[in-house]
Amino acid sequence: MRRPNLLLIALSLTLGTATIAAAERHKPAEYQDITDEERAAAKERSRSHMGSWKEVDLPPEYHFPWMQIGFIAAALAIAVPFAWSAYNRSAKELRDTDAFAQNGPPKKRAKPAAPVAEEE
Repeated sequence: MRRPNLLLIALSLTLGTATIAAAERHKPAEYQDITDEERAAAKERSRSHMGSWKEVDLPPEYHFPWMQIGFIAAALAIAVPFAWSAYNRSAKELRDTDAFAQNGPPKKRAKPAAPVAEEE
């Protein structure tokens, strides 16, 4: 297991150094052939141009995403009642079919009769 990993690392290092060595390098003599005007123009391009405070670009105004929030609120208003009813149905089914109960679903108990008022 260790030998293929070492072979892969050695191969990648060898190929990487070979490609770097094969790449043509810029020679300093190429850059010495430019004129003084070209050199001055290159220096001017490289300088950062800071304008006055009036010329500074202001960041764009931030607009609050009311439409996106409205769509999310509408989607929640539509989805929540359905989710709530599905939850109630499944919770009722789980209560009715208790896994540990041996007698099945709970039976409804009769309410005790209300006492009858005696007449005199």
